[in-house]
Amino acid sequence: MKKKVFGIEVPPRAEGNELSCLPKELWSKVSPQLCGFSSKGDYLSWDEFITRTPQFKGYKEATWHLLKLKRNLEVIDKLFAYKSDGKVALVFYSISSLVHKIHKIERLSTLKHLKLQGNDSQRYLTTSLIMEESISSAQMEGAATTRSVAKALLSTGREPRDFSERMIINNYQLMKYAKASIHEPLTIELIQKLNMVATQDVSENDHVAGMIREGDIAVRGVVDDELIHQAPDANKVSLLLQNLCEFANEEHEGAEFIHPIVKAIILHFMVGYIHPFADGNGRTARALFYWFMLKSGYDNFEFISISSLLKKSMNRYARAFVKSEVDEFDLTHFIDFNMGILIRALEGFTTFMQKKIEDIEKTRLDLHKSPYFRQFKHPHITIIKKALEDAGREFTVKEWQTEFNVTAAASRGYLDKLVDLNLLIKSKERGSRQYKYLAPRNLKERLKIDQ
Repeated sequence: MKKKVFGIEVPPRAEGNELSCLPKELWSKVSPQLCGFSSKGDYLSWDEFITRTPQFKGYKEATWHLLKLKRNLEVIDKLFAYKSDGKVALVFYSISSLVHKIHKIERLSTLKHLKLQGNDSQRYLTTSLIMEESISSAQMEGAATTRSVAKALLSTGREPRDFSERMIINNYQLMKYAKASIHEPLTIELIQKLNMVATQDVSENDHVAGMIREGDIAVRGVVDDELIHQAPDANKVSLLLQNLCEFANEEHEGAEFIHPIVKAIILHFMVGYIHPFADGNGRTARALFYWFMLKSGYDNFEFISISSLLKKSMNRYARAFVKSEVDEFDLTHFIDFNMGILIRALEGFTTFMQKKIEDIEKTRLDLHKSPYFRQFKHPHITIIKKALEDAGREFTVKEWQTEFNVTAAASRGYLDKLVDLNLLIKSKERGSRQYKYLAPRNLKERLKIDQ
């Protein structure tokens, strides 16, 4: 009976003479381009390969081994893993299998297709977009809070009321900390700090925030308790993390070049594989991915959320880990899957931004009819748009300070300007020195748009 892990058939091991039985006429038909990818361009694993290649009936194992040879797998220097029997295993990937997706990610990540120029980027790429990954990552780990409540939590700066809200706050702080640390080399201490920020006051499994595990740990299926991943022995974790840091800090230039996007995903995989903590490994791995992407000059990734898509593809996400591990640590399976997620995230972000730009421009066009239009700056138009959409809504200085990434004085100035124009209503909060700003129900009339 064929061995399976998480429903994935473990590939046959090479013994050394597998190709001797393969008819010569089949050799030219076995190539990555012809049979190494799905129709969508995804990198095929063994169990996917055998269902898509009826032309190799009777020679599936031999053709698989030939395909692996032709995939030109490269050893990832500095990194290693452990086989199930405890022996050291090399770690590989196939750069030629990833080039088409790297090109697409590169093109989309510049955001040039959105035609944002100069101040336009600062206007539209606001802090609220940065919040998306923090919220999605927390929801991926089980936080039961709606996006609107989470956005309000982060924008107002109020204290979290429960475990879920604390997790969201932590994730937001985690993303900020990762960004603030991009000029530092990767160290075990930095990895521990990322985990500490992620899990402080929301730890599970008796985990002490930031502390490397001292016991062994296994990942099991939720439904049937199947062993999916046995993490390396606890006494090997420090060595594996040190190697990971050396790999991250090496330049990998010239003939040893590794594309930064590939390298960031490898870091993600290795933290998941090592599982250095009793809790928060996923959040730590994703934060490390963002850390390396920002460190490598992909500044726009600050606004790109991957966790919302990973949450929708949790089964495929786990299977991508397993495919790489059972296929002799060919990380291409995991890298390819995550590149697909990145492409979808970038395409979704593009659609969102195009809609946002269109909505703001429509509001700007409508407000052009107002006698106050010449006094409006972009933040005023954004606030008015929200006020028109939600009559009676309360605004705070903190909310727009966070959204526009400006000082409290600047935020207050935008709101007070609209009060002076009789477009918002200002009142002091009960029992507080703070003011709140209300969107009047007759705002359209106050704007005098129809006159």
